[in-house]
Amino acid sequence: MLFIAAQRLGIILVPLNYRYTSTEMLHCLKDVSPSLIIAEDVKFETQILDLKERVNTQIISFGSFFEKAQTISLEDFEPDFKIEKEQPIFIFFTSGSTGKPKGVIYTNQMMLWNNLNTAIQLEITSADHTLNALPPYHTSGWNVLLLPMLHRGARVDFISKFKPEKVLSYLQEQPISLFLAVPTMLRMMVNSKAFTAFKPKKLNYFIVGGENLSTQLIDAWAKKEILISQGYGLTEAGPSITSLHRHEALWKKGSIGKPNFYVDVKIVNDENEKVSNNEAGELCIRGQIVTPGYWNNTSYTLLKIKDEWLHTGDVVTKDDDGFLYILGRKNQIYISGGENIHPSEIEKTLYQIDGIMEAAVVGVEDEKWGETGVAFVVLQNQKLQKKEIRAYLKNNLASYKVPQQIIVMEKLPKSGLGKINKNELKVAFKKMNNDKKNFSY
Repeated sequence: MLFIAAQRLGIILVPLNYRYTSTEMLHCLKDVSPSLIIAEDVKFETQILDLKERVNTQIISFGSFFEKAQTISLEDFEPDFKIEKEQPIFIFFTSGSTGKPKGVIYTNQMMLWNNLNTAIQLEITSADHTLNALPPYHTSGWNVLLLPMLHRGARVDFISKFKPEKVLSYLQEQPISLFLAVPTMLRMMVNSKAFTAFKPKKLNYFIVGGENLSTQLIDAWAKKEILISQGYGLTEAGPSITSLHRHEALWKKGSIGKPNFYVDVKIVNDENEKVSNNEAGELCIRGQIVTPGYWNNTSYTLLKIKDEWLHTGDVVTKDDDGFLYILGRKNQIYISGGENIHPSEIEKTLYQIDGIMEAAVVGVEDEKWGETGVAFVVLQNQKLQKKEIRAYLKNNLASYKVPQQIIVMEKLPKSGLGKINKNELKVAFKKMNNDKKNFSY
């Protein structure tokens, strides 16, 4: 209701990460200068009280907001606002991996073309039914399935918090036809005790994106006759940019598929020249699904969008069949002894090892090589030894790609969307070194 009213009135919605502290929220609020803040007063009472002392903007609860809305007579209310394609409907704040969170402008035009792209690629009809378990402060919670489904007249159910057992039960009991998840969610569901007896009524496939998906995880769901449609998107575009059709999920494991219909893509090197097949380069995107820019940040907009092309910062390759593969973020590639190393390639190899539940590789400073790799892993099989992991890596990767250190952790730090936070891993590694803790090689 709030979204529809906002679109009809030309109001910009700014969904804020409710995991933020009030200080982090204050940065976003100062950036956008909102006219009104609506919050769930009971759940976020502490943050609300703090913000009331630090901002001049009126803060009201959802309950009181809708109570006041019910007193308005629609007969006397005739908005003269005309919906324009360039009009922003959302400002989504990025995770802030490159500093303070930046507000990405999301327009009506982006929403329309993304809805069309998604509906066509996923073959969504009015008979479809999904469960939305992703947070509403991220573009994926709105634009991967929710709005495209509503655009097609399909049904969307909501769950406030992801719990693997509860979601498995819902997918089994309700006629859910497709479900959106990040790899961490699928992994938690597979490791749940309820997974063994899981037999959904109508579930056809999952839509998955966000980070590397292990072949073991793909196979685990395939045994349940559920295929996985992997894809790629980002806050600044789409987010429906590429898709791997579910029937190609087992043939092209690890691929993010091909570009969707209303998207232009190119892969370029550091000189902005197009690269050949199977050669690594930065993915660039052009089309009606690209943001016009960042809120109050012209300099960063000009840095990222050049001649209508959005430079994503993601390094990819394209095989001879036209399928794309993510190698990692451009700023996460590290150089060891003069060789460019893509963490994603090592992570995919780690996920092939039976007993590794989660894996992440980061580059750290090294006096001899400039940078070296450190692998952080979470084990499902506690009997698995680091020497066995190292041996497998040496047999499947060039020696310079094998991480110098392997660190076993109980869990890896995650973002609010469930993606592994590599910046936190780097901080943790530096702290471990400063504390002079022992590492096993």
